[in-house]
Amino acid sequence: MSQPNPRYERPEATESSSIRPPILVSRRAILQQAGLVAGGVGAAAFLAGCAQAGTANWTFPPAAASAQMAAIPGLSGSPAASQGPTASTASASPSALASVMPSPSSPVAARDPSPVDFAVPAPYRPALSTPVEFNLTSNDGPSQTILIARSPETPYRSMNFDRQVPAPTLRITEGDTVHFTLTNQGMMPHSIDFHAAQIAWSRAYQEVAPGASFSFTWTAKYSGVFMYHCGAAPVLMHMADGMYGMVIVDPKGGRPKAREYIIVQSEFYGSGGEYTKMLNDPPDFVVFNGQAFRYKTTPLAAKAGELVRLFLVNAGPSSSSAFHVIGALFSHVEADGHPANAEGMRQTIEVPPGGGALVELTFAEPGTYPFVTHKFSDASKGATGLFKVS
Repeated sequence: MSQPNPRYERPEATESSSIRPPILVSRRAILQQAGLVAGGVGAAAFLAGCAQAGTANWTFPPAAASAQMAAIPGLSGSPAASQGPTASTASASPSALASVMPSPSSPVAARDPSPVDFAVPAPYRPALSTPVEFNLTSNDGPSQTILIARSPETPYRSMNFDRQVPAPTLRITEGDTVHFTLTNQGMMPHSIDFHAAQIAWSRAYQEVAPGASFSFTWTAKYSGVFMYHCGAAPVLMHMADGMYGMVIVDPKGGRPKAREYIIVQSEFYGSGGEYTKMLNDPPDFVVFNGQAFRYKTTPLAAKAGELVRLFLVNAGPSSSSAFHVIGALFSHVEADGHPANAEGMRQTIEVPPGGGALVELTFAEPGTYPFVTHKFSDASKGATGLFKVS
């Protein structure tokens, strides 16, 4: 790796001889419910109470709701189709699209939302002199059923990029130029919104019609940890149904060597496409990397004494994250993953919907360390995992 950025400085580590008080009963009870503490209630029994009864369906908001959102600047999702030849000729209403959707009566096998190694990012590399090609497909419909919980098995009719939730992570370096292409393989219009890009919404973030493609180019001018998502109307539904991912923009010169992981927090409502529920009700599941309690049986590995770096994004779409690792402290924190925002020790990091962060920590001794959102109503719904430290 190249020499670290001189602006990137880590506070000196300190040790304390004080004895850590016991974990509060309320927190341990939550972890017991998740099946993460010996002798606790299993995840199957707990999730059975959280899951929505009934089979998965595929519903859309009324056309009036879509039109109302389209009339609000910044909420309609994408600029007018006249901005480009491959954009949709009109913002098709979800209710109209529902009439051409395949019948949900036939069961569709649910698949895991994303690859088993999703949490492991690609390694750092120096900036390139040629554009980085980044191509995505957008997908929707009953064939895109994912498994958002395993105990009990809970299917969800997703919308997604590249048939996975979260979408593939793009890792680039400050100064890189990205040539992006979106190909719509779905049944309704979709678009893209890169939080890392400084580009005209009216030119680049067009709704792309089913069967069409659209391309544009942007340059990463700021290092950080960013979200990207679909911006087609209604944005809330497209995001809640799974159309989001992470962009990591490394600073020039890279960062100190560390074990690195990606963690994306997000919410699921009902069984997919339930716009009214997304507007009015709390989420049924809050998850890390697409599935409730995903890292309960397959913990993220680390070693005592090594530096661990976490890239965090809260895809929301509506709840804040209060990210916390039980038994550890963050020695280095960057809001939005930008080195100029660096600060020292923190116990819990708040990440708003649509925001990102970078945190670093070192585990003091071997053992098991839960990571959660400290909003424990959401931790109870699936936003809980484990580090297994050797």
